[in-house]
Amino acid sequence: MFEKILVPLDGSSTAEMVLPYAEMIGVKFESEIILASVSEFHAGEVDHLYRSYQERIVEQVKLQLKNWEAKGRMDVKGVVLFGRPADEILRYAKENHVNLIIIASRGRSSRGPWLLGNIAAKILRASEPPVLLIRKPIDSTWIEGKRWIKKILLPLDGSKLGEMAIPYAEALAQKLGGELILFQVYTLPTEESPYRLPEITLTTLKEVEEHIKGYIHSYLHQWEMSLQKKGLSTSIVVKSGSPANQILEYAEENGIDLIAMSTHGRSGLGRWVFGSVTDKVLHSGDLPILTVRAKSSGG
Repeated sequence: MFEKILVPLDGSSTAEMVLPYAEMIGVKFESEIILASVSEFHAGEVDHLYRSYQERIVEQVKLQLKNWEAKGRMDVKGVVLFGRPADEILRYAKENHVNLIIIASRGRSSRGPWLLGNIAAKILRASEPPVLLIRKPIDSTWIEGKRWIKKILLPLDGSKLGEMAIPYAEALAQKLGGELILFQVYTLPTEESPYRLPEITLTTLKEVEEHIKGYIHSYLHQWEMSLQKKGLSTSIVVKSGSPANQILEYAEENGIDLIAMSTHGRSGLGRWVFGSVTDKVLHSGDLPILTVRAKSSGG
């Protein structure tokens, strides 16, 4: 699924903090890792600097792959592109059939030639392949202990669009030996955010809540059974409240390593737009987030 991984780099330590994730995922999927830098100026001296930088990072990644116990010889290459960074990265990804983009958000100490945060935001909005956003350096003990991503939180909203992150989360859990936590949040009906359950009339708030919880558990259980048949370790968590807040709170309190979410979708129950929830999660916390661009059948 992730045969080609594209890693945009701008020369900063902030951008380079994604490299262990590219190496970790690349080893398990036997991926080609492509390190891309973009220059907005086409000049001989600038070109030489970028290519020298790329050569150094390529050798660094090849060396680190041995720590992740890479089997065989993995292809790692550097490319220098020219133009507007986000546009060039997206163009390259499309033309070269990239399956995953791994990029850092801008850190306070970033000194790269790009405004990395702006680039990441544009890529997140427009990328066809999934994007893994990294917001803080990996714990050094992960590399030293060869620790893989073990707990993946998969928020769902009951919609087909929201489900589009499932195959990617499933593939990661399968290859990395991790657990998938199927997670859904509901909001009780209020005057401000009414539930409208078709053809269902319940007399008390408690009955409404029990019905909603039962519906969600049944929905998540169907996915759990399907995933368990493929040998995956799974669990189900249902919470009430603000979706984004509950996702972040659960992730922080339960040692989640990665959150996988669709960027669009709409819940048939809660009627909240899944894309806006993803956006809130992206702008809070510091866990890695895999975003999958969801598309309706109509495109």
